[in-house]
Amino acid sequence: MWTKMKVNYKIDSRFSVSGDVEMRTKDDLDRVDRWGLALGGSYRACSFLSLGVGYETHLRNVGHTDWKLRHRYHATATFSYRYQWLKLSLRERFQQTIYKGDTESCLRSRLKLAYALRKAKLSPYFSVELYQSLDDASFWRAARMRYRPGVKITCSKHWSTDVFYCYQHESAKNLHIAGVEVGYSF
Repeated sequence: MWTKMKVNYKIDSRFSVSGDVEMRTKDDLDRVDRWGLALGGSYRACSFLSLGVGYETHLRNVGHTDWKLRHRYHATATFSYRYQWLKLSLRERFQQTIYKGDTESCLRSRLKLAYALRKAKLSPYFSVELYQSLDDASFWRAARMRYRPGVKITCSKHWSTDVFYCYQHESAKNLHIAGVEVGYSF
C-alpha cells in the first residue's frame, strides 16, 4: 500500500511549490517499506508545457533492523493537451538517486489519459510509465514498467483524493500495489 499526503501552493498563474510525505508498506501491510519527504517547484511555460524540479529523501527498509537513506533529485517536462473531456499528457523526467556516494540515473517517460470534465468530481485515468536506466549500455531496455489505473476525486475547492492500482513490472519481480494520495492546494 502506498500512501501520500501532498500540499501545493500556487504562487501565481505560472509558479507553484509543493511538498509531500509518503509511506509505503509491503508484505500485506505488515511492515513499512519506505518513508519519503519531497519538495518541488513547477513553472507553466505555456498552455501545453510545464517544467519542474524536485528533491526527495527516502528512508528505505532493507531488512528487519536495517534502513538506508537515499537522496533523489529530478527535472521534469510535461506536455499536455485537452480535447473536450479528454486530457492527454506526456511527462519526461530525468532523475538521479544517490546512496552512499553511488548514483543511479534514469529517464522516466509517462503517458497519461484522463477523463477530465472541467467541474467533474470524479476523473478516472490510466497511465503507462517506462523507466530507462542511463547507467548501463543498453539504453532502450525498459528497466521497469508501471501501469496505473485510478480515479481522482475532487472533494472540495482545496482537497482532492487519488485512489489507484499500480502494476509494476521488473525483470526480477512484479508488484501489485494499491494506493491513496490526499492533496491540499491553496
